[in-house]
Amino acid sequence: MSNTAQQSNSGWHFAETGAPTVLEQTSLEMPQVSPGGLLVRVIASGFNPIDTKIRAGLAPIASDNHVVGCDLAGEVIAVGEQVTGFSEGDVVYGCAGGVKGSSGTLCRYIAVDADLMALAPRSVTAQQAAVLPLVSITAFEAIERLKLQADESCLIMGGSGGVGQMALQLAKLRGVAVTATAGDDIRRDQIASFNVTALSHSEAAAHAGQFDKVLDTFGGESFQTALYACAPGGQVATINARNTYDLTQAHAKALSIHAVFMLLPLLSGNGRATHGRFLSWLAKEVDAGRITVPETEVQPASAVAEVHRRYEAGELKTKVAFTL
Repeated sequence: MSNTAQQSNSGWHFAETGAPTVLEQTSLEMPQVSPGGLLVRVIASGFNPIDTKIRAGLAPIASDNHVVGCDLAGEVIAVGEQVTGFSEGDVVYGCAGGVKGSSGTLCRYIAVDADLMALAPRSVTAQQAAVLPLVSITAFEAIERLKLQADESCLIMGGSGGVGQMALQLAKLRGVAVTATAGDDIRRDQIASFNVTALSHSEAAAHAGQFDKVLDTFGGESFQTALYACAPGGQVATINARNTYDLTQAHAKALSIHAVFMLLPLLSGNGRATHGRFLSWLAKEVDAGRITVPETEVQPASAVAEVHRRYEAGELKTKVAFTL
């Protein structure tokens, strides 16, 4: 820790929940590495929609210091005595904060659980690596819950978003016949570039009972469409089950429904090592060219309030990484 003794820490937090304007820079204590953890100098923090819900008070799971951000990429500057597989100077990435029991990642230094981290892919920038963890792990967990197998058909509602892009790529690696929806021609062309069938959201509703498995990345009406599109005896996964739904179709077709919430290991402490192992595998797939990183907009950390505003106004079209 001697190499950080003269360093100072700061981050972007909210003293109270509210509009994006509540976000401000603040001084923070220098974190201490735990026996099973890493101390990381954050190079980039990835933005995710959940950050806005936490800031607004809609998801009451704020980090202990109310710093925002779940994803990060950074340089290891200290390694806990019980940790293997990491060394000082390694560039790592992970979804390791932003919720109760942790610090947010939009800060200069952070102490993280080593189980949640992996060596970052070497073929992309730290900013690109920083936008991968949450969406990729969410997609992976959904595919695992659906038990997607070769030659099955899968519909992804929202294939051009962060989770959707990762899910369709992971599904294709398994030999799945993927169809995905998007809201406009530009996004449908983007989906088609992955060699999958692209539909509009409304077109998906006309494919009743045609897909073995369905992944819904929106919730609401999209989830209801997913139930219609799924074949009898099939399975539906959603990353937004927080709503009231008509499950008539699920009953009539004996569907299995899976709610996916990848932040649960961070909140509960259980299953964290699965995240780190998956991210280690993912880095190799990215470096081998088998997984493409989503388009990434890079902004300074000081732009966090504006990025939150843009997301809530429906103006944000890409993933965003903040540099520190």
